[in-house]
Amino acid sequence: MTGQQKIECSIIFIDLSGFTQLMYQASYRDEIVENVLDAMQRMFSSAAAAALESDSVRIINTTGDGFIAIATGPTPSRTAVAYVRAIHLQFDRLVKSIIHSLPFRMNITMRGALHHGFVHRFEVDGIGGSPDTVYLGDDLNLLIRVVNSQVARTHTFAITRTFYRRLTLQDDKLLRPADEVILDRNAYPEPVEVYTLPETISEYIPKKRR
Repeated sequence: MTGQQKIECSIIFIDLSGFTQLMYQASYRDEIVENVLDAMQRMFSSAAAAALESDSVRIINTTGDGFIAIATGPTPSRTAVAYVRAIHLQFDRLVKSIIHSLPFRMNITMRGALHHGFVHRFEVDGIGGSPDTVYLGDDLNLLIRVVNSQVARTHTFAITRTFYRRLTLQDDKLLRPADEVILDRNAYPEPVEVYTLPETISEYIPKKRR
């Protein structure tokens, strides 16, 4: 290990639910598999291109049928929301159109989870001696629970209390009750309060320095 950096950021987890089952059902038809994979490739390429075009978004890992990204900069939570909404549009345009044309009933839905916290960036010696970048942190594990919440299953995007507070610029004590509370003390010691992503977000006005 050659170094590490603690990064405060908004963390994005995009997951495509149903992809494994779809590939199993489609495995006997090579042309269907190719069409689905082509649509997925174009969607992920679009997501990667959008991240590369932004100075504040970086994809840090893939999960087989999804990916994890982080947003930094002066307004990371708002950057994260704009990014996931753009990815959702690409999913509807590139993937849903393919799924609806399949000769059997199967569906892929997008789920997203957003949280504001910290990740730890490590540089480790990789194959051939070149350094590889690894991201670790409890906040990454937290998103796995949020993306599987009923809020994410029902409303596509679920956000944590920390992310909701930053996004709405509200005092923590004045926040409304959560839409869902995840209790899983064996996997995560504290209750996780989950909210739906607001459709409208108030304008961000930077505070004047005195």
